[in-house]
Amino acid sequence: MLHQAQEEHSSIFTRVLDEYFSHIQPWLPVVMERPFMESLEKLGHQPRAETALLALAILLVVQGGLPDRATNPSHRNYTLCKELYAVLQLRRAPSLQLVQSGLLVALYETGQSSPGAASLTIASCARLGYLMKLNIDDGSNHEDYLSWEAAEERRRVWTGIYMLDRVIYQVVTEFKAPHVSEDLADHFRLPVGDACLRTDKSEATQAPSHQPMSVPVDVPLCYYAREIQAVRLLGEVQLLQRHVDVNSLPEKFQSLDHRLMQFAERLFEQTPQGWATLCGANAITLTAALTLHRIRIDCAEKFQTFGTSDDAKASLLALTSFINMVRDICNKFNMLSAPEKIPSAPLPAVMCTGEAVLAGIRMKELLGEQFQLDYEPFRLTLLYARKSWKLADQYLQRVG
Repeated sequence: MLHQAQEEHSSIFTRVLDEYFSHIQPWLPVVMERPFMESLEKLGHQPRAETALLALAILLVVQGGLPDRATNPSHRNYTLCKELYAVLQLRRAPSLQLVQSGLLVALYETGQSSPGAASLTIASCARLGYLMKLNIDDGSNHEDYLSWEAAEERRRVWTGIYMLDRVIYQVVTEFKAPHVSEDLADHFRLPVGDACLRTDKSEATQAPSHQPMSVPVDVPLCYYAREIQAVRLLGEVQLLQRHVDVNSLPEKFQSLDHRLMQFAERLFEQTPQGWATLCGANAITLTAALTLHRIRIDCAEKFQTFGTSDDAKASLLALTSFINMVRDICNKFNMLSAPEKIPSAPLPAVMCTGEAVLAGIRMKELLGEQFQLDYEPFRLTLLYARKSWKLADQYLQRVG
């Protein structure tokens, strides 16, 4: 069925794939283009349900951002993807394409402001990933490129689950379940950039080398690797938020705050051309900083030390600074002409903009008229982002 549709609407399908690999792939590169396109070409004479599902999931993510929702076919495709994903989990052994499909379905659910459904989907992805031992990096070095490429794709898929799990945790407004994927081991090797990949498997180039999770922050890394480093910090902040211990909070806070600031400084040094260079990584880092200082402020209010705590006062200043930083980024983005703007903003950027809005609302609750914030830059950015991600509406409703 998919192959027939591909043949009948080849130009549309080509455009969809181009949009996916141009706008989603840079910040969530969990599907390697060359192997995927090879398997897609074989569908006509070698039908494979997992490949068809992955193609449908890519279609789903791209169609989810179509402006005309009255004629948007994404809901029908979503139902089809969910049903096929469920059937294949029951009837087939776990496969990388099945996990990739689930990951993209979870991305769609998150972007469409269904974090409850996304939580369940990402949990099933993690379960399949553990069954396939995607979380284990045994340190093997592959001499031939194709073996290295297969290991790299597995690495990207597991880190994609790791990242999206923590993004979903951040945007869920009801009960927050624990992370479904454990923290990455320090020796787990980070993915490399797409510039290191071959476009032709016959190219005789050496397999690229990797840096481990424990690599110092001053070592240059690719966009996606920076996102994984940033989301690891966000995950630590989320764990602190979940298990606040007033006695150990100062020590844990200082450690996290120091590492976050050190990482943020290095990240901003790496992006002299502007925030868009590593948009997803910058957004995740700012989200972690906003959340960390809200934890300390909320803890001070809970234990009735808000008015007397020097730590809370320091966090108020820091939170104000980070909110203004996000506002300034929004202002710069809003001033760009249409051709200059990112056609589909990375989902972490929407999350960060929304978190800054929520932090501003919280500051207003605490400080009243002492705190003033112009929400228009946030509103304009979110209005633009909602063309791709309905999640933006969740924050726009709070702006009013």
